Amino acid sequence: MIEPVVAESGPKTVEESTVDRRTMVAGTVGTVMEWYDFNLYGLASALIFGPLFFGSGSVGGTLASFATFAVGFAARPIGGVLFGHLGDRIGRKQVLLVTMLAMGVCTTLIGVLPTHAVAGIWAPILLIVLRVGQGIAVGGEFAGATLLTVENAPPGKRGLYGAIPAMGTGAGFVLASAVFGLVSLLPEEQFTTWGWRIPFLLSVGLVLFGLWVRTGIKETPVFADLTERGEVARFPLLVTLRRQPGAVVRTMGITISGFVWGYLIQAFALSYATKTLGLPKSTMLWAIALASALEIVAIPFWGWLSDRIGRRVTVTIGLVLTVAYVFPFFALLETKSTPLVFLAMVLAIPVCKDMVFGPQAALVAEQFNANVRYSGVSVGREFGGAIFGGTAPFVATALLAATGSIDIVALYVVAGCVLTLIAVFAGRETANRDLRDA
Repeated sequence: MIEPVVAESGPKTVEESTVDRRTMVAGTVGTVMEWYDFNLYGLASALIFGPLFFGSGSVGGTLASFATFAVGFAARPIGGVLFGHLGDRIGRKQVLLVTMLAMGVCTTLIGVLPTHAVAGIWAPILLIVLRVGQGIAVGGEFAGATLLTVENAPPGKRGLYGAIPAMGTGAGFVLASAVFGLVSLLPEEQFTTWGWRIPFLLSVGLVLFGLWVRTGIKETPVFADLTERGEVARFPLLVTLRRQPGAVVRTMGITISGFVWGYLIQAFALSYATKTLGLPKSTMLWAIALASALEIVAIPFWGWLSDRIGRRVTVTIGLVLTVAYVFPFFALLETKSTPLVFLAMVLAIPVCKDMVFGPQAALVAEQFNANVRYSGVSVGREFGGAIFGGTAPFVATALLAATGSIDIVALYVVAGCVLTLIAVFAGRETANRDLRDA
């Protein structure tokens, strides 16, 4: 049995406290920016990309748009392999600068792309190329940002520290939803002509701020210790697959529920509510923005709770709540009542989804040894995202079109929760594992 870390953590100097704060901001601001950019694409896929880039506002255009959404996830394992290798070879900090810059450039360029009416077939081709670039960048971002804080965490606080960058996913979606909600209030002709471009172009400011913050941080003590002892793996991914294949599979499984449920809420449900149920776009966007704002508090809380009662217990409760809630969630949307739609989102995202997602950063980091941790987390998480996350809106839309029943979509979510539960209980409780081992 692995004993808890009991290293001394006495009073910190002013300089150490400043470094800690900057490290936390660096991990969080990058995640905010990455997920602002990535979620903008999800919103645009649900609302505008079908007619603009594929020449159709019908179900076929929506499916094509969601297919390009999935392409970004398919590219994420490439980023996971590439940046995971670099993160375990040269350190967490340098990789995080590259992922941020790459994501910002791709998103800004999407904002200036010609549409199908102007460029014909080149419009969706260029969109897909930039979407692949987004996916590669995100494939290395989440693992690096969370390891930056998890590997700096004091004893007994890894769940909380790991959840702080993760809350940037909520903040990023708040920004994306709020900005997209504002531009969607424009007259339809102005929105479809130039208004939708504004949120993509605004990512430039986030990139510049994030790069400034990240240039001033130090490498994590765990990686610095590895370097000093000469235990940096030459081929970390190969070492991971040879020595810890079960941890890679468990990591994939741990992420399934969050990917399926999260992207059904944020992409499919948005399309379903506006196009099938006839709800106003602004109502759904503001409901998602409110729920995502609550994530800023909820995700760290659930991470903190997992430090107290364990990762497995916290995640299991979240999975049970999700299974119990998924059918009522769609029923609340079908009422078309604005207060009930807001309630549906508030219960779905910061409660059900985040009780599973909050402890996830620490939980997946604890699956791997220190010298292969970046590769293990990136590859396991991003392959899970490619298989189950990016495909979720497409699969749900296809299921609904084939059966005409939203119940089959709810059962799809239940299946994802069952797979995650199996993965969580396939390993031991890891909250007390020493992350310095190699």
